[in-house]
Amino acid sequence: MYLNFRISVNSSGLDTYFINLNNINPMSNKSLLILIFFIISPIVLSCGKKKVEDIGSTEELYQDAVKQLNEKKGGFPWVFTGTDYDTVFKELKEIQLREPYSPYAILAELRSADAYFKREEYEQAVIEYEEFLKRHPGHDESSYATYRLALSYYRQIKSPDRDPTSTREAIKWFEYVVNNYPDSPYLEQARTKIIECRNRLAKREIHIGNYYLKRKNFKAAADRYDVVVNEYSDTKHFDDALFLLGSSYFGMGDNDLARATLKRVIEEFPDSEYHGKAERLLQKIESNEVKEATKG
Repeated sequence: MYLNFRISVNSSGLDTYFINLNNINPMSNKSLLILIFFIISPIVLSCGKKKVEDIGSTEELYQDAVKQLNEKKGGFPWVFTGTDYDTVFKELKEIQLREPYSPYAILAELRSADAYFKREEYEQAVIEYEEFLKRHPGHDESSYATYRLALSYYRQIKSPDRDPTSTREAIKWFEYVVNNYPDSPYLEQARTKIIECRNRLAKREIHIGNYYLKRKNFKAAADRYDVVVNEYSDTKHFDDALFLLGSSYFGMGDNDLARATLKRVIEEFPDSEYHGKAERLLQKIESNEVKEATKG
């Protein structure tokens, strides 16, 4: 068994590297292959790093940073592929130091936010996008920055039982795109995301309402379902919230409200899965009332 590897370096960084593994069975020598990988990785990375000062103009720095940000994740070995964030941040910082009042310096601020977004550091991306919008409210990229700000909040949305702050902030900024940038290329995407976020908030209210309903706290449950009926009637959860609200009224002993609410389900949602349930519960209410009247 033998192996050798060669690394060739020129003034621009890494040129070629070669590993001869002719006599190595990769299936029976996994540990050896892993060892080789970790031995050569630091060498290759250190050789392949670009020196920011070696890149000529501000425009070239910016274009190189954008190119890095557009890199996609590759295959094995992953460390040699994808975005070099250290270089990107250095290049963008260098642009701002060289020409702080130039158009490229302004764009460098926005690309820094993009870098944090791509690296999935969404909290920091929010900060960077907000700062960009505060400093450059009339910039040509404002609609893009606003959409990405909303998307940064959107990517932080958690399950229905968790804090809905990110969802509400996402809606706020998506709506800002819709209301302030009617010609934005992100308009339809923003509208779609608003619907999705509103559905999430409606689902959250129903989730909490169901928690109370299971514990026969009908008043607390009704309050949650009522939020959906009055504030999220445009969502896909409207019919189930309406039925559950009627059920809660029935549990509270308020047959008049229960009847009125269940009739809405029957009349307004003939194709809903809750249509038949509402009819059966309404029949039960009326049957109970007949029995009570007979007793009287």
